[in-house]
Amino acid sequence: MAYSNNLLVLCFFFSLWFLSSYARTNCSDFHFNGKSYDSCSHLHTLNSFIHWNYDVPSRTVDIAFRKSERQHGRWLAWAINPTSTGMIGSQAFVALQRSDGTLEAYASPIDTYGTTLVKGDLSFTVHDVSAQNINGQVIIFARFELPMNGSNVVNHVWQEGPLQDDDTPGSHGMSGDNLRSFGTLNFHSGKTVAISSHNVKLNSRSKIKIAHGIINVVSWGMMMPLGVVLARLRYLPLQEYYPALWFNLHIYCQSIAYFLGIAGGGLGFYLGRQSSSVKQHTCHRYIGAALLVLATLQVLAHRLRPSKEHKYRVYWNIYHWCTGYGTIIMGILNCFKGFQMMDVGIWKNAYIAFLASLAFAAAVLEVSRCYLNANKGTATPEGVSANGIEDKA
Repeated sequence: MAYSNNLLVLCFFFSLWFLSSYARTNCSDFHFNGKSYDSCSHLHTLNSFIHWNYDVPSRTVDIAFRKSERQHGRWLAWAINPTSTGMIGSQAFVALQRSDGTLEAYASPIDTYGTTLVKGDLSFTVHDVSAQNINGQVIIFARFELPMNGSNVVNHVWQEGPLQDDDTPGSHGMSGDNLRSFGTLNFHSGKTVAISSHNVKLNSRSKIKIAHGIINVVSWGMMMPLGVVLARLRYLPLQEYYPALWFNLHIYCQSIAYFLGIAGGGLGFYLGRQSSSVKQHTCHRYIGAALLVLATLQVLAHRLRPSKEHKYRVYWNIYHWCTGYGTIIMGILNCFKGFQMMDVGIWKNAYIAFLASLAFAAAVLEVSRCYLNANKGTATPEGVSANGIEDKA
């Protein structure tokens, strides 16, 4: 009996030790360089932590917002919103970890959905902002006075995202934890509350940005290369029974992709005009413009196609091949640029899987062509050029 009681007591104290060790490991056990904080909280998304000291009489807060970030070329931010729970009106503290490893910290008021987190004065008094990288943890330090609204509870939001080529903040992810990284924080009691993502409504700009991305990935990134693969159906025995099938599938697929691409490109240029003062995504924008021009030239070339007996037909075939594959390459490149800007790795991986499947299908069709030609002792079918986008009279 005594043995059982001792074992029970031992298990009790072991449980207390385990729980306290777990809490310290996730929050209070972190050691800062020459700083200490009375309160801390493990935030519910993006593997982030907030530490703070709160002086009640002066309503002054010292915070340390930290996140594990070993990859350079990233930014992170923590903000409070004195007026609402949304993004507009947030008063942010930002840290940039540039590609060369250097850190910069500053304050940034957010008054538009198209923000690039530019430096500026906040709506309350800020005494100090700095950043450090301690053992792979990027930490934003700030000391400020709470707005004089009589409450110790604030709406807060935290985010992360990539830096552009000129080391300016790019767009954060538009799915998953990036849409759930906000809540309330009580500096006096230490209580943090997550706000349900079901209550979050995307703003109109975010909806346009998502629509722009989806339309362009489907058109330039998927349907355009799919149309090229469909054109290779002309090598199958099916060609004998349905000679125009491959051509019609190719034309319809490319035409739908082109008109969808115009719609998606229009949304992109609209977004660019809304942020005309922001010099970001320049490469993505220029590639998109060149893509529209190249695809339009390809469509016009179809209307000017000479007959297959014409002496200039071979030059038209070369032109058609170059503009066609140029459009495909630029479309795929710009899709990856978009994935990088939106920071949506899961969709990028899905797109890579789609391209791999398409490449596999093209390889199978090419092997089938070689096999059939070897067995029949023939070259490519009559009326079809070897370069092969389309050669129907």
